[in-house]
Amino acid sequence: MWTANHLSARDPFLAFSVLARESTTLRMGPIAVSPFELHPLKIANSLLTLNEFAGGRASIVVGGGGGTLIAMNLKSGRYVMHPKMVRGVRECVDFLRGACSGDTLNFDGELFQVEGYQPGWATQSPPLIYVGATKPQMLRMAARVADGVMFSDLTLGRLDETLATLTAALNDAGRAAGFHINNLFAWHVKRDREVAAAEARRKLWVRGMIERWYIEPFLEPDEVTFVEKHMDGIIRAYRTDTPDIGDIPPALLDKLVDELTFCGDYRDIDRLMQRCQQFKDAGITEMAMRLYDDPEDSIRLIHDVIGPELT
Repeated sequence: MWTANHLSARDPFLAFSVLARESTTLRMGPIAVSPFELHPLKIANSLLTLNEFAGGRASIVVGGGGGTLIAMNLKSGRYVMHPKMVRGVRECVDFLRGACSGDTLNFDGELFQVEGYQPGWATQSPPLIYVGATKPQMLRMAARVADGVMFSDLTLGRLDETLATLTAALNDAGRAAGFHINNLFAWHVKRDREVAAAEARRKLWVRGMIERWYIEPFLEPDEVTFVEKHMDGIIRAYRTDTPDIGDIPPALLDKLVDELTFCGDYRDIDRLMQRCQQFKDAGITEMAMRLYDDPEDSIRLIHDVIGPELT
């Protein structure tokens, strides 16, 4: 189980504190924590505390940072990368690794320095450390230092090239076996198809931020250009939590929803399971389903129908 770490969310580590103590098999952790919003030392303290509560079942996704960094005025926009983003994530992962070793850690990175870190109380098995990555530079770094990666809304049209980059990096690092390859994908499956589609349209902006790279494989060139020119409607729908995106024709919206999410009603389960199987066959080892309204219904449906077919 993962929980989002975004601008106005509950603290993701505290949110798991009760579940950690009252469960025995679930792994749990936040998506995604950036070292530019929270120093690696403080990430380590929170992660190792959660790991202690959970008896060694904690995980984390370390990422470069998105909306929270914008709100903190640490970068100017969604499509702007934080300076030395890959370096910062690499140093954060290295620090978390060292923090779990049991030895006193004196860390002298280019961006982060810590002296005398020694959490002697952290005696559980180390948490799993993922890197939030989709593009080549971050993927190659993650292959060298992390336990796994989590892609963000990676569509089937971009899957082969992304996995090829990651596989080559894992082979170069001698780490292909046991590496976790996760893809975060939105789950909008309801009893009512219109309710599902409305929810998907409300959240469409954060599906890879509708970046050109994500949508080119399944849209015509003129459609890609049209979406880019009318992005304000998608952003407005997300910020006002409304499904009304009047700037884009319904047929084009349906294409975006169908490719960037799992969306439909219960009659679509077989079709959606086939898509899940395609991800699995290509090399995805884990799927993180991003749930929105009525999460209890979605969890039961995934557990009862999807899980048994794909595990």
